[in-house]
Amino acid sequence: MGIAILAVLEILGGLLILLLGLAVAAISGTLFSALGLAVPAGIGIAAGGVVVIFGLLGLLVGWGLWTGRRWARILAIILSGLGVLASLAALVLGSIPSIVGLVIDVSILWYLFRPNVRAFFGGNTPLMPLQPTSSP
Repeated sequence: MGIAILAVLEILGGLLILLLGLAVAAISGTLFSALGLAVPAGIGIAAGGVVVIFGLLGLLVGWGLWTGRRWARILAIILSGLGVLASLAALVLGSIPSIVGLVIDVSILWYLFRPNVRAFFGGNTPLMPLQPTSSP
C-alpha cells in the first residue's frame, strides 16, 4: 500500500514539475522575445527544459515504483537524498518552510530502506549492508 501511494505521489509530482517546466519555457521565451531580449529568453527556455527533464524523471520513477523495479527504488533514494540536501541548504539560508520538504524526504528515505520494501524491490540486499557479511 505504501509503495502504491509513493508511486502515485511521484507520478503526480512528475506531472506538476513537467507542467511547470513547460510553463517556464513558454512564458520566458514568449515574454523575453516580445521584449527583444534573446539571451534571457534562451536562458528561460533552457531552465524550463531542465525542469521538464526532472518532471519526466519523476514520471519514470513513479512508474518504476508502481511496477516494482529495483532501479526505481534506487533513483527514488537518490532523488530523496538530493531533496534532503536541498532542504538543508534552504534551511541554512533561512527558509523555514523547507522543513516540510526535509521531513517528507527523510520519511521517504526511511520507508525505502524498510526490509519489506527492499524485499518488494528485488530481495533483502540493501544498497549498503548494515552488518559485515562473513564468507564460509
